[in-house]
Amino acid sequence: MSQAKSPTALSIATRACVPALGATFVLSLFINASMLVSPIYSMQIYDRVLSSRNIGTLVMLTLIVFAFLALYGLLEYARAGVLVRASVDFDEILREPLFETLMRAQLSPRHRFGQQMIRDADLFRESVAGGVATTLCDLPWTPIYIGMCFMLHPLLGSVALIGGVSLFLLAWASDLFTKRSVLEASRLSIEAQGMAASTLRNGEIVFGLGMGDSLRGRWADLQAAANAEAASGHETSATINAVSKFARVAVQTALLFCGAWLAVDGEISPGAMLAASIVMGRALAPVEMVVGNWKRIIGCRAAYQRLQALFEAFPDSAAALELPRPKGKLEVNSVVIWPPFAVKPSVKYLSLSLEAGESLAVVGASGSGKSSLLRALAGVWAPGDGVIRIDDADYAQWDKQRLGRHIGYVPQTIELFAGTVAENIARMGEVDEQKVFAAAQLAGAHDAILRLPLGYNTQLGDGGVGLAGGMRQRIALARALFGDPSLVLLDEPDSNLDEEGEKALGEALSSLKNSGKTFIIVTHRPAVLSMVDKLLVMSFGQALAFGKRNEVLAKVRGNRVAVVADAGAQS
Repeated sequence: MSQAKSPTALSIATRACVPALGATFVLSLFINASMLVSPIYSMQIYDRVLSSRNIGTLVMLTLIVFAFLALYGLLEYARAGVLVRASVDFDEILREPLFETLMRAQLSPRHRFGQQMIRDADLFRESVAGGVATTLCDLPWTPIYIGMCFMLHPLLGSVALIGGVSLFLLAWASDLFTKRSVLEASRLSIEAQGMAASTLRNGEIVFGLGMGDSLRGRWADLQAAANAEAASGHETSATINAVSKFARVAVQTALLFCGAWLAVDGEISPGAMLAASIVMGRALAPVEMVVGNWKRIIGCRAAYQRLQALFEAFPDSAAALELPRPKGKLEVNSVVIWPPFAVKPSVKYLSLSLEAGESLAVVGASGSGKSSLLRALAGVWAPGDGVIRIDDADYAQWDKQRLGRHIGYVPQTIELFAGTVAENIARMGEVDEQKVFAAAQLAGAHDAILRLPLGYNTQLGDGGVGLAGGMRQRIALARALFGDPSLVLLDEPDSNLDEEGEKALGEALSSLKNSGKTFIIVTHRPAVLSMVDKLLVMSFGQALAFGKRNEVLAKVRGNRVAVVADAGAQS
């Protein structure tokens, strides 16, 4: 028997809105019931007050009507408040799971999601709080209002029924003729927004290589296509909306015509004729609102489907046990690594092992899979096959956030966040000054940071804008060493360092080795090799040689990829 799927965060957030939507539906019943006072008042004025000329009756009827209208206002206020509260609860439940799921999706080969998902969640939330929910709650009253017209006279009910059916058909036609345009416009708009964000994020490269015209042209083409589809949908929707407004006025006119005819023949009173017109207006108002908001309804439905697809593609993993702090023993067994969108793996059936406190240098030609291996060891990419263990525990048994606190990782491309230097070193968490200073001193960055305008309180732009590449690398190294990690992974941490920075890096590696920390470094610098215990030589995603440094050097001597290693042995 198949195991039932666990509900997604979206399903949980949606279910949390059900009680509020139920309360909204109940309030809508009372709201619509209180609105019946208007046609009843009209009937009493025409059929009683005008014939009897009784001012007292007029005053009493008017006071009763005002009381019901005050009740109507209070109920509308309560309904709006309930929906706003429901939208806030929806956002609170969905906010963090959505962000975490997007982070997982960003690193997946199946990634086709982005910031649009956050906008989709906002659209659905606003639809709950806005007019869409109230319109849909008012819609069930349309048959009741039409039934009241039948109670006044079958002919009036027939006219009202024809009008209601006509508007429903127009709503169906709006869905039929605008759905494709709305969805295609949304897809193209998302693609255009993604290209614009990528262009702005890589502005340095864009301007430096003169790519602005080409990228602007591509973005403009996508935006133009999205606007064309949106315009087509708007035109169709506007046409149907105009027809629906005409139909509504025409139906009310026809209803007045039939009512006047019946009143002349004495089959109904003039008050009943006016009451039927008011009731018909209330009956058709929700249908007309549905037709007018159909584009928004389609967009809301598409947003919900995209969110559901995201959560189904990247379900929440089972809560992992809080394992003891690892000592740094590492084991990699026949690991295969597939980068996102790749057609072949970058690392193929690689195995290695390190005892706690051992160090490893990874060398090889560009494209040999070194950075891919470190991403997998950092938990950024999950292996397509094989297993990675730290202290005998499979990475899959760890909660990624908890495991990340025990790993120090400096990627090849340095990314810093908007905030102070201290906040970046503290991994954007609570700034413990002593831990921040200790990490910076271990990385050899303390003195360099003090030379910044505001030292550790210097504000950084997104990505570390305003800092030299070497300074960004030293801050990234301090961030990696923050919190006394058990495993340190360094992907060419010396690529942008000057002589002072290289010296500081060497001292940091010596400190890590002396303190018994396990570290792995990808490097092209020969001097670093003398500081490690083991050596891994990679070629075309495979281990050409792995073992103790001197044994590997003897094994690969004469091979082209061993030139760096030989130089390191002689330094």
